[in-house]
This record gives sequence, structure tokens and C-alpha cells, in this order.
Amino acid sequence: MTWLLVVAGLGCCLQASEVPVNAERALLPWPVPEDREAAKVDPWLGYDKVQHLTFSFLWTLSSQYALEQKAGWRPGRAWPLAAGTSAAVGLAKELYDWKVGPSRRFSYRDLVADGLGIALAVGFIFL
Repeated sequence: MTWLLVVAGLGCCLQASEVPVNAERALLPWPVPEDREAAKVDPWLGYDKVQHLTFSFLWTLSSQYALEQKAGWRPGRAWPLAAGTSAAVGLAKELYDWKVGPSRRFSYRDLVADGLGIALAVGFIFL
């Protein structure tokens, strides 16, 4: 069931109108840091970043709530797992985009948005 939610979440973030793959970058076995061209395509304040931030925030909060309230975990054990799974899903999405997705681009900016969403959720948990 969890994988179905992950696939559904990834599906909403994919866009068909991305930049075609650069053949030289595709041959490298690691993600290449972004250049000026990629910065034009992947802006810091783009709609995609809002999606990443929101998804990570909600995943972290809902996972923490489920672990604490429904599974009976202590708060000190629940939030690290919730934050870790959210980070893992964000990283998996970027690896998918890099290897399979239409853009063939690993976005460090998306990971920053994921991290910000996780940090906001953890801050909200400790209010």
C-alpha cells in the first residue's frame, strides 16, 4: 500500500515538457551538478519546489502521527523515522528522475525543498 502512495505521489510531480537529455551527462555514473542552463529550467521558486516542500511536510507529519497515535510509538522514536522515510522518498524520486524520468536530470534544488519541508514538519511536531 505504501508503494502505491509513493507511485501516485511521484506521478503528480512528473511533467512531460522537460528539457531533453544531454547525451554527455547521460553517460556519467553520477548526477552532475547543475549548470546555468539547468538553473533556467529548474528555478528555485518554481511550482515543482512547492510540490516537493508540501509532499515532504505532509509525509513527515502524517507518518509521525500514524506511528505515535496508531502504532503506539514514543514521540522520540516516531519523528526520526517519519523524517527519514520522507527524505528517502524524496531522494528516490530524484534518482528516478535522473535514471528514468523524462528530464533525465537530478535536481539538488528539489532535495533542498524536500529538506525544508521535513524541517518545517519537525518544527511543527515540537511546537
